[in-house]
Amino acid sequence: MANCERCGREVDQNQLKEVFWEEGDQAERKKAMVCPNCLDEVMNQADKVKGVAGDEKAAAVRLEGDGGAGERESMGERS
Repeated sequence: MANCERCGREVDQNQLKEVFWEEGDQAERKKAMVCPNCLDEVMNQADKVKGVAGDEKAAAVRLEGDGGAGERESMGERS
């Protein structure tokens, strides 16, 4: 078991999702491991969401901006 870094909810480790974004003037890269509920929330708050390779997971998302529902870019089709 592991905790969501956003809400603190305890979930199974394999349910955590990897999220990246940039902050500050230097565009410092940040990362968080979040539960599926928090992933939905942060994706809906971002202007753009892009699928990327993760550091700890095979796939992750990169968030850009902090506006409402915006552009979504998929890494490909699910099989």
